[in-house]
Amino acid sequence: MTKAEVQALIDSNLASASTITAVKHREVETALLNFIDDFSASKILAKGNVTVGDVGDPSTIAVTFASALADTNYVVTGSLVSNGTLSADKNCFWMVRNKTTSGFTLVVQETERTTQNLSFDYVVFKR
Repeated sequence: MTKAEVQALIDSNLASASTITAVKHREVETALLNFIDDFSASKILAKGNVTVGDVGDPSTIAVTFASALADTNYVVTGSLVSNGTLSADKNCFWMVRNKTTSGFTLVVQETERTTQNLSFDYVVFKR
């Protein structure tokens, strides 16, 4: 259910306080609770920053969450952050391996042999 659908349900069922029935009230309550559940399913589970520094061939960095997650059904979004020069830092890419409930392995690879100075910002969402 979308926010607009919840709003329409409130408008049609609760617009006039004198005509509210228990059934109509329960319908709106259920819709609101379902909307909140759907929203919270995509909440942030973890976030942080790790230092990558100069990329090896490739670099693997163990990322550990502050608190363990319930399962490994999550997605990692992130950004490589250039802390050096653009010409040195621009030719790298990353991927995630070995997801566990306590963290994941970040793999960073360079496409040109330069000395980078990178960090990685990440946010973990329920999938």
